[in-house]
Amino acid sequence: MSKRLIVPAAAVAVSIAAVLLAMKYRRPDPPPETPAPGMNVGSDTVALTGDAPQWSSIKIGKAVAAQPRWSDPSPARVVIDETKTSRIGSPLEGRVTAVNVQRGGSVKAGQILFVVSSPNLADLRADRDKAVVEQATAKANLDRTQALVDANAMPAKELLAAQQQYAEAQLAVRTADSKLASLRVQGARDGGFSVTAPRDGVVVERNVDLGQTVTAEAGGLIVIADLSDVWVVVDLFEEDVGRLAVGAKAKVTLRSLPGVEFEGTVDQVSAVVDPDRHTVPVRVRLDNPNGQLRPHSYAQVQFFEPSPAQVEVPASAVMSDGDKSYVYIATPSGKGTTFARRDVVAGALHEGTVPIYSGLAVGDSVVVQGAVLLDNQISISN
Repeated sequence: MSKRLIVPAAAVAVSIAAVLLAMKYRRPDPPPETPAPGMNVGSDTVALTGDAPQWSSIKIGKAVAAQPRWSDPSPARVVIDETKTSRIGSPLEGRVTAVNVQRGGSVKAGQILFVVSSPNLADLRADRDKAVVEQATAKANLDRTQALVDANAMPAKELLAAQQQYAEAQLAVRTADSKLASLRVQGARDGGFSVTAPRDGVVVERNVDLGQTVTAEAGGLIVIADLSDVWVVVDLFEEDVGRLAVGAKAKVTLRSLPGVEFEGTVDQVSAVVDPDRHTVPVRVRLDNPNGQLRPHSYAQVQFFEPSPAQVEVPASAVMSDGDKSYVYIATPSGKGTTFARRDVVAGALHEGTVPIYSGLAVGDSVVVQGAVLLDNQISISN
């Protein structure tokens, strides 16, 4: 065999030998983890001796009685009071020939909002005129029939037919009058009519323009609202609603009016959770005599909690596994201290503290610093 073939063959043999040796090699097991000195870890407890080095990272505090307080500000929006709002449309199909109001403008009851030219109005008026003529004809026929029956020149059954005809004619006139009256328009003539404001207020929406074709099904072309009071709506997460109820005090601030606070009360806490955002709309009613609270403005709301919870602890004391909230209770034991996990029902964070609705009592010793360290030790050991 030539030298040129010997060298590659030797290299291949060496490689095969190395692979075989690697397959037979077994990595030694890692040395078993030993607990840190002075620490004993259970399934949901950690015990530390008095000289354990972990004490440098752990601080114990007391659960204190919760105090009445204002919640942290939550973003909100100013909206119109729907109970004091009128949505005005066109009672008939037609073309708009005039619009006399602008969005944001004030109007008085009876003021003309817009004018519509409608052939349907002429049809209604013609129907009424026809009904009036037919009523007069039916009345004349009734009188003539009555006279003939009285003179025994016509059978009495003919009088009953004439009376029925006259009653139907009267009904047709009343129906035509009702249709015209239901339009609630002003100055209807020559196929045109004016739509008027039903109340005093402010035009908050204007969805009609000159030359626009409108129908009775078009909905609110003009929206008029009484802004003497408004609603402020805030969307809270389910866990932040807590014990908030109708009648609770609230204060509102606006970005456009720094330093000015408006006081109101909770008017409604929705019984339904928004299916997409999983939030609960809360509505606050506010007096607005000076019109400073404009619809669609951004606001912030705080709620007063007279009895928010039994106790409160620093936010650093409360841990969560995504399903439950919990704290670590410190209890002296023998030569050291045992820290045991305890589930609690916690409220919303406020100025660095968290209210605890159940699971803790005033004076309980809890870990206020280093709870993460205890969590990690339990996780590693289990």
